[in-house]
Order: sequence, then C-alpha cells, then structure tokens
Amino acid sequence: MRNLNRRTLFNCSIGIFVLLLFALVDGMTAAHSPVAPTAPAQKKAAGPCGDKSKRYFDCGNGTVTDSITGLIWLKDSNCMMSLDWEAARKAAANLKDGDCMLKDGSAAGDWRLPTREEWQATMEKAKALNCTGPVLTNDAGTGCISAGPSPFPDPEADYYWSSTKEGDAQAYLGDIDHGNLLKANLINSVRVWPVRGGAQK
Repeated sequence: MRNLNRRTLFNCSIGIFVLLLFALVDGMTAAHSPVAPTAPAQKKAAGPCGDKSKRYFDCGNGTVTDSITGLIWLKDSNCMMSLDWEAARKAAANLKDGDCMLKDGSAAGDWRLPTREEWQATMEKAKALNCTGPVLTNDAGTGCISAGPSPFPDPEADYYWSSTKEGDAQAYLGDIDHGNLLKANLINSVRVWPVRGGAQK
C-alpha cells in the first residue's frame, strides 16, 4: 500500500511537471509570435461650418462653406496654377491638408473640380443681381461680392474648369467674369478652384 502511494505520488508529480512544461512553451510561443500592426485611424476631413443665417462661412481652416449648395470651397482661389483639364482634375484630387493653407484634415481624394451644375448654382444669385465680375455674392448672399464682406481673398474674374465634359474633346467652364457656363477644349490652360462635399460628395 505504501509502495502504491509512492508510485501514485510520483506519477502525479510527472503529470504536473509535463503540464507546467506545456504551459511554459505556449507562453514563450505567444510572446514571440508576430503581432499584426494596428492600422492608424484615418483622419476625417472637417465638415461644413456655419448655418443658414448667411451664404458663405469662413471655417478658419482654409475652407469656406456655401450654405446654399453645401459645397466646401478652397478659400484661396488663386493657389493652384492654370492647367489643362486632365491635369486640373488630378491636381484637385491630390489636394490635401497642408496644401494651399489648408488645416482641415483633408486627404488626397477628398477634393475635386465643381460640376457644371455647381458652377451654375454658385453664380446664379449674383447674376440675377447683375453683379459684375467676379459674379459671386457676398457673405450674406444678398449683394455682390464687390459690396463685401467676403471670405474669398480676391478671386479672379476669369474662367475655371468644371468636372463636366462635353464629348471627348471639351469640358464646361465656370465663367465668373460674366456668370456664364462656357465650353473649352480639354487641352486649354484654365484656372482651377477645387471643392469637396455638396451633393456629389
């Protein structure tokens, strides 16, 4: 009986030792297993600012919100050089936080050219007010930009690309000199004024 107890005790000790050994090996394996890196949280671009009390709001981050169209405009309309249509489209798409005085958290792919319809909606009220170039309203949306105040620093009364093509060789322009929509050949060098948000997002 005494020998049986010793044998039982010995077998139990061996079993415990084996369990501890397995636990130690598993712990070492887990400690040295490669851990997949955690992807950093993607920064989201700042949304529109202001309310419906006036048309244009300076968001203080290099952008201006149009409360009528919902568009977020690049505040500095003169930041980007004149380009042909394809280059303009790419330049707008590559715009990001840190470019053109932007501090809005935007990333490449957030910005784009305005559509033909967006240019029309942007100029419509100012044209009805018989504003002379640039055909845009002031902050309140009740008078011409020339009457002020306006968050846009000296926009040029000139032609600006839209994203809307006409056939294979032309695209529409926002003519804020006269408040019209025109067409130009894609190879022409025209001003670029990017937007984001709005109905097209």
